[in-house]
This record gives sequence, structure tokens and C-alpha cells, in this order.
Amino acid sequence: MNDDEELVQKATGWMLRFAGGKDDKALGKFLDKYAATMPRTMLRYSIENFGKKEQEYYRSMKNQQEKLES
Repeated sequence: MNDDEELVQKATGWMLRFAGGKDDKALGKFLDKYAATMPRTMLRYSIENFGKKEQEYYRSMKNQQEKLES
């Protein structure tokens, strides 16, 4: 999760998305816990198959965390 290399973030996001295709509830639970702190690229790739509302929800978690950090 803390790797600065964008390709690693993309690959991890892709793997999360793939795993979510097998068990979407597990992915949702994981994202509820980590979406705010995971790299934006990883988050974007992991929520690609979600509906618009779910995508906005997880992106808003990330946005709120970034506001707190600045």
C-alpha cells in the first residue's frame, strides 16, 4: 500500500478489482478500512467496476483524508 511506484499501485489496484469480482463484499470491507489512506491510483483502479455512487463514496473518503492532511 505504501509503495511509491505508480506501476505497483496500478497492479495492486487491478488485483483488488479482480478479487472484488469474486467477492465484492470483501472488497467493500477492505476499501471501507483503507480507501482513505491508499494511493489515489490504487483506489481508482480498484473501484473501476463499481457504480457511480460507490465510486464517488470511496473517492470522497480519499478527498476527506487529503483535506485533513493539508
